[in-house]
Amino acid sequence: MRVTLVGPCASGKSVLTQALQARGYDAHQCSQEHSYVPDMWQRICRADVLIYLDADMATIRRRRPVWWGPDHLQVETKVMNITVFVATFAVLSLGLNVVVGYTGLLDLGYVTFLATGAIVTYDLLLLTSTPTGVVLPVGDAAGTTGEQLFAFPGAYLFALLAAGLVCALLGILRGIPTLKLTGDYYAIVTLGLAEIMYLVYLNESWLTGGANGMSLGFEARPSLFGTKLYYDEPVFYYFVLGVLALTLLVLHHLNRSRIGRAWGAIRLDDVAARASGINVSRYKMLAFAVSGFFGGVGGGLYAIWASTVAAKSLDIWQSILILCAVVLGGMGSLRGVLLGAAILFPLREVLREQITVMDTVLRVPPEASNLIYGLLLIVVMRFRPQGLLPRGHGESKPMSPKAEEALRQSEPRLYVLGERRDPA
Repeated sequence: MRVTLVGPCASGKSVLTQALQARGYDAHQCSQEHSYVPDMWQRICRADVLIYLDADMATIRRRRPVWWGPDHLQVETKVMNITVFVATFAVLSLGLNVVVGYTGLLDLGYVTFLATGAIVTYDLLLLTSTPTGVVLPVGDAAGTTGEQLFAFPGAYLFALLAAGLVCALLGILRGIPTLKLTGDYYAIVTLGLAEIMYLVYLNESWLTGGANGMSLGFEARPSLFGTKLYYDEPVFYYFVLGVLALTLLVLHHLNRSRIGRAWGAIRLDDVAARASGINVSRYKMLAFAVSGFFGGVGGGLYAIWASTVAAKSLDIWQSILILCAVVLGGMGSLRGVLLGAAILFPLREVLREQITVMDTVLRVPPEASNLIYGLLLIVVMRFRPQGLLPRGHGESKPMSPKAEEALRQSEPRLYVLGERRDPA
């Protein structure tokens, strides 16, 4: 059994490591002294048992398998962790696909919705009522005790919906100054707005915790069906998969509706769409709102999975990674975006694995991950520029050259309202 000791209490880690090793356990301590949350360290260290030692407390978390379907099928915690991570970012990729794939606008600032959704979710769950009033225990007010306002059953669902609505409103507000922009101009403006929001979240510690971020203790953890939500809880595992399925269902029906056809016309030619009677501004704003809503929902899921939200980790590269998943699978294609997310995001975990060849440990450095992502995209764009699973063109088959020539030589019937009759 692999036991890992982490936390800022160096003396306690050293003593406990020696005691566990004397009893035959594979115990070792991590040299990092930052106060990261246990969930994150358990994923990084891949320990069977994680002991987190703070200055005045110790938290022990054991890896648990997840049971699903028949009893002989078992999903290990590591597989479940990767599945939840991929499903969360698949929701974010599907949300970005609304703007990039359906309306044809290049959005480089989608991480704003991810960060906003996670921050709103944490702020609502941490909101505390004290005798002096309502306090948000982050930043300088960290450590404030009192009664949590969102401790009722189903509070997480309310926080998730609130995060989506706030991000939908943010998408509309962000769309107002960019409504007339297209192409590279829109991409540059969204990139600039994302950097502005990043700096705001990084410096407003009273709202986001600043550079140190925010984390949820055991008492502040939301519950669903009577279970505290952690990344390795079966309830959260199934909940994330359910949210992904609901996202696919909603976007599928939107794409096949009048709204989806209007988005397709705007993507092909917004001038022609406006000439055809489509309110381009209205449908663009609707796309921004829908995209922002699913970005906020994905941010709320990410907050529980990561167990900590720090603005410095939600930078522009997260937007690039989500955009790469959309481009890799195929812009405008739901199944393509799912495939792109299923290939790109687990690749990070695969690159972390160590391979031993003839007593030599081979491992890809973390700095080379972006290089491998770039090479993968270059190969795909060279041989499949439309993506791995591009958008379909309907069920109708193209006409044969003979049928096309016959149609070209036939009498045009565009303005014929009825058959002509010869006078008797």
